[in-house]
Amino acid sequence: MCYNGDYILIDSLPYLDKHLFARGISKNQISTVFLTHLHDGHCALFSLLLMPRKVNIISTREIYEMAMDKLSCNLNWDIHVVKSFFEFTEVVPDESINYYGLEIKTHTTVHSIPTIGATFSTTYKGLTRRICVIGDNHGMSAVREMVEEGIVSVETFNKLQTIFTTRFDLLLADGGAGAIHGDSADALKSDSDRVVFVHVEHLSNRFNTTFSLASSGKRYTVMDGDSSIYTSLMNHYLSVWLGEPLSNRWGRSILAEEEVRRYNKGDVIMVQGAQSRGTVFLILTGYCEVVVSNEGELESIATLQASEVIREMAIINGARKRNASVVASSPVSVCVFSEKTFDAFISSEGHREKILKRWQLRQQIHQLPQFHGLISTVLERVAYIAEFEPLKAGMLLSINESYWYLLASGKAVFNGLENLEVGAELGYCPFMEPKTGKLRALEDSQLFKIPKDKIEQFIFEVPQFSYLIRKYRIETDVSEINWLRGKVYIQ
Repeated sequence: MCYNGDYILIDSLPYLDKHLFARGISKNQISTVFLTHLHDGHCALFSLLLMPRKVNIISTREIYEMAMDKLSCNLNWDIHVVKSFFEFTEVVPDESINYYGLEIKTHTTVHSIPTIGATFSTTYKGLTRRICVIGDNHGMSAVREMVEEGIVSVETFNKLQTIFTTRFDLLLADGGAGAIHGDSADALKSDSDRVVFVHVEHLSNRFNTTFSLASSGKRYTVMDGDSSIYTSLMNHYLSVWLGEPLSNRWGRSILAEEEVRRYNKGDVIMVQGAQSRGTVFLILTGYCEVVVSNEGELESIATLQASEVIREMAIINGARKRNASVVASSPVSVCVFSEKTFDAFISSEGHREKILKRWQLRQQIHQLPQFHGLISTVLERVAYIAEFEPLKAGMLLSINESYWYLLASGKAVFNGLENLEVGAELGYCPFMEPKTGKLRALEDSQLFKIPKDKIEQFIFEVPQFSYLIRKYRIETDVSEINWLRGKVYIQ
């Protein structure tokens, strides 16, 4: 569900990355998951550990705690560590919360395990629009039998019955007609504008054209978006790309003549070797591949996604020809604006040297094993807070816990005993005991370093990095690991 430019997932399904990719939705666009229950088809949370920002989970306390425990058991990681990857917003059935202007009212359903659904509503131009997600639910005839047996309360039955007769702009109903899923006939008398069934492959002829089946690729517009949201989104993405707020005056100048273009999967956005047409591209949605041609062979050298700028280094370097092709690898939306205005902004605000240094840092950071697997937007953020320290052969350096040091190139010896290879860590080491002492360069070398407070904040804010560095510690057999649950003994 897209609301104010952010995407809210109703549950996190298996192979989430592939589903998002197919729909042209990047990980940078996902902000929230409304979690209905714990079945594997709804609660596959592992992909959320690899997000570039923390995802907020909205659910009841009971479902949230069980989801965290389930993920903790799957990873064999302490539950407090698992919880650190997420933010949590608690909801209580039959009560409403206001979530950034979106009203969410939760209800319980009758399922094999604790399950909730919700009504999402907002007011736009004086009209209230509502989407109801019933959630997994038994057929109402089965629920009625449970009421007669005293298993389900009359109150719960009546509330569910009301949902089927209330008018919504869009009603997503469980119509699986299985042992623990709903009966599509329950929605026959719904007054909703549209009813979409999940867990159903075929609809009976009894249903008219207001009914539909949930299947991949379908989109339902309940409220037309306002184009002004693009301006806000562009401003936000450019600020993220810069690593600091975009000045209001330059922001207005850059976006004054912006144009939003949309591309299909496989469309070529830029061609290698072609002359610049005086434009810069900011990716708003979806994914692109950067491709170079070498003697007729095509090689993908990078994957880009929402919030990234295309052609920024050509502007920094003054290159007029495009040195790579850019191809849409999913449905893509981009903002196009003037290269000349963007260049003037980069120059007048003093960003040129900073961006060039960051770009060079990113290329070298990516070579270190601790940063393998990071997506480009996360690497970019690492480069914001990192710096290089050159060491001449024979130079001696005191290493303390103020920085996380990594040997980026060259050879060195630590405390006169340990010969260091590229990638060796010193000083404050995330999820390791610190290593302090004296470092001597055996040849001209470079250290990559990040202040301790900044890397700690980065770990807190970026789940993908936190997960990968913890995984790296486990794979390299660091003895100080203390976040594993340990073995479970069954007697």
